[in-house]
Amino acid sequence: MTPDPTNGNSPARPCADSDYGPHARAHEAIHDFVRAVQALLPETPADDVPDRVAEALGPVLATEDLLCAELCEPGTATYRKHVLYACPEKHFTLVAIVWQPGQGTDIHGHTAWGAVGVYQGTPNVACYSCEEVAAGRHTATETKDIRCQPGDVATVRPGLCDTHRIYNDSDDVVITLHAYGLDLVEDPDAINIHLKL
Repeated sequence: MTPDPTNGNSPARPCADSDYGPHARAHEAIHDFVRAVQALLPETPADDVPDRVAEALGPVLATEDLLCAELCEPGTATYRKHVLYACPEKHFTLVAIVWQPGQGTDIHGHTAWGAVGVYQGTPNVACYSCEEVAAGRHTATETKDIRCQPGDVATVRPGLCDTHRIYNDSDDVVITLHAYGLDLVEDPDAINIHLKL
């Protein structure tokens, strides 16, 4: 079978201001990242997309004053997501997540590809191997726990192969950037597969 040269994606139209979050137009680095991802998606085999997006995300993480004050605001009860860009064709979304000390996710996998990078602070990522023990129920065994540094980038692939949780075990606010191959405007949690343990 001949591979689909567009990778199942229609050509992207040029970015419009309305595609960005309300405060995300402050830095050209975000525009550069969006243009790079729009260009690579149609020509990149699906298995290679997370790594290519991660490469494009690296320079964004090294950009000083990338986010305005509104995009650095944390939540109180849990971590807070800020949409930086939402592809109008629904091919991908870029979000910034702000984590106060003690905040974190549950153990989860993902429904689409992703590239995740650390912009500020030192979050932890705990990785797990999963085994289904009953219909819809799993065991999760921690395999490693990584203290990440600013500039670190990781990728995730659909399913439970990259099951993990992210948490802020430091005394400082953490900010991470997440690019996911899914539209997250209507349902920000659509990217996550929550494990029933």
